[in-house]
Amino acid sequence: MSKITKIVLTGGPCAGKTTALQRIEKEFTEKGYKVFIIGESATELISSGARPFGTLSIPTYQFQKGIIGYQLYKEAMYENFAAILPEETKCLLVCDRGALDNKAYIDADGFAQILKESSLKEIDLLTRYQMILHLVTAAKGAEEFYTLANNEARVEPPEVARSLDETTLNCWIGHPNLHVIANNQDFKSKMDQVIRTIHRELGAPVPVQRQRKFLINPSCIEQFLATLSSVKKMRIEQTYIESDEECCFRKMSDENASMYFEIHKRDTKDPEVRVKTMRRMKEKEYLRRTVNSEKTPILKDRYLFVYENQYFTLDVFRNLELCLLEVEPTEENDRICLPPELTVLDEVTDNPNYRNFRLFEQINQKQKEKVIL
Repeated sequence: MSKITKIVLTGGPCAGKTTALQRIEKEFTEKGYKVFIIGESATELISSGARPFGTLSIPTYQFQKGIIGYQLYKEAMYENFAAILPEETKCLLVCDRGALDNKAYIDADGFAQILKESSLKEIDLLTRYQMILHLVTAAKGAEEFYTLANNEARVEPPEVARSLDETTLNCWIGHPNLHVIANNQDFKSKMDQVIRTIHRELGAPVPVQRQRKFLINPSCIEQFLATLSSVKKMRIEQTYIESDEECCFRKMSDENASMYFEIHKRDTKDPEVRVKTMRRMKEKEYLRRTVNSEKTPILKDRYLFVYENQYFTLDVFRNLELCLLEVEPTEENDRICLPPELTVLDEVTDNPNYRNFRLFEQINQKQKEKVIL
């Protein structure tokens, strides 16, 4: 069976997805990958006459339910095609929008009903792809290039495009590998950033892009979270095991379901670069690997949000008096823009004591001291 990597290219109207798809197919075919482009389902249906607007329109609920079913069918078909290729084949499946994009085009109750009737869970739709690339609409920061001319299914004026861009991005907040490709650069540089980001994802294993980490005053957290228009909360349990390299098992849960990961990290010759590999696990395997552990796991509430086109992670530890904010720059040398409502106590990017593994050790050392007392 070939090695398959499935990613989503999403974003607001007129964001550059068509050009990006052409670049991706050319670039990675030349690099020896078998590239499958899974076309945008809504555009295919609208172009074929099934429209949720105009005369004899399809009601929104039935249209969006049909798109999700069609999207999942196409993905399964291409995955089957990829699976029968020779084992040494490297396959890249690129989805022009993913199954969760539909959430931006229907109210919350309608989307929840679609999931129920289709026996689907939102968290499974969120994590069925290895990476999400959100291209920001030209209507936000590059207004002079916004046009409706290159897609007959596009009817949105700029103000609607900006709203849809934000709503679409919010659908994917919570994905562990979300990248926002903004318009703070010329169009060629924007496309180059798409290609570089995919190159990093296809590394074996994938180097962690240098993140910045800040110690935050806990007293400002509640008030800050209330200011966010969209935030995704996840509850995390993280247990480390003895290994030749840093290894942990992570459970991530939202209000509906849980997902499980095995994560490995190791240092490289460059002190600023660590190599990270992550594998999704089944619940039974996770329980089998952690049930006999005598260690106390890290417990924390994780809040994920986007601010100034940067993807932030705010961890509030439940068994430590600690709050940490992490941000991964959208470009390697970009200036970090932190929310002013957060009170930063210190930058701890280079302080190894604030790595999760060290914090895990600290928690368990405290537990041991309690037992002795």
